[in-house]
Amino acid sequence: METERIALSQRERDRLRVLQDVEQGHLTQVEAAGRIHLCDRQVRRLLLRLREQGDRAMLHGLRGRPSNRKFAVTFEQKVWHGYGNAMRISDPRSPPSTWPRKGYP
Repeated sequence: METERIALSQRERDRLRVLQDVEQGHLTQVEAAGRIHLCDRQVRRLLLRLREQGDRAMLHGLRGRPSNRKFAVTFEQKVWHGYGNAMRISDPRSPPSTWPRKGYP
């Protein structure tokens, strides 16, 4: 069985270390909650996940996945293509034709 390497942030490593101390009996759940700035109920949830999933439990569940709020790539490309065409100027020193000219009533 191959073990997969997981890159944890410093915050996740700190949480893991505190939760391992709870597992070994060096800390209580309430003390651990104070150290990692969570409520004791959330510490119990993390301990359950740690027992089931191992170190991977410290990762956010959506890590590596795109955001639900992100636009589809094709839509984003259409928008930027349209924006680029609208802002295209033949001479970069001249103002766009949509700007009013001097002396325009």
